[in-house]
Amino acid sequence: MTEEGAQPAVGGLGRQILLGLGGLGVLIGGLLGFIVGANSDGIGEITVGGVIAVPLTPAAMTVYGMVVVAAALAVLFGLISLASRFDTNAH
Repeated sequence: MTEEGAQPAVGGLGRQILLGLGGLGVLIGGLLGFIVGANSDGIGEITVGGVIAVPLTPAAMTVYGMVVVAAALAVLFGLISLASRFDTNAH
């Protein structure tokens, strides 16, 4: 039951858009980390999960912000990919 005027889906375009938005999110996380580190006035460090100590410097907070956002997006995209494998109505 296809319509003659229907356009075929562009293969992989959605994945490219999501990867671009994810990269933008990582860059924003780094920018926000830099701002937090620059405004910390050298007050010490934060402990993440009671295991890792991260100094409150602009460089360290930039890396920390980028890693946290990248990890969160990787988990989210992984769950979406897993869920799409079980979608029986996907085209």
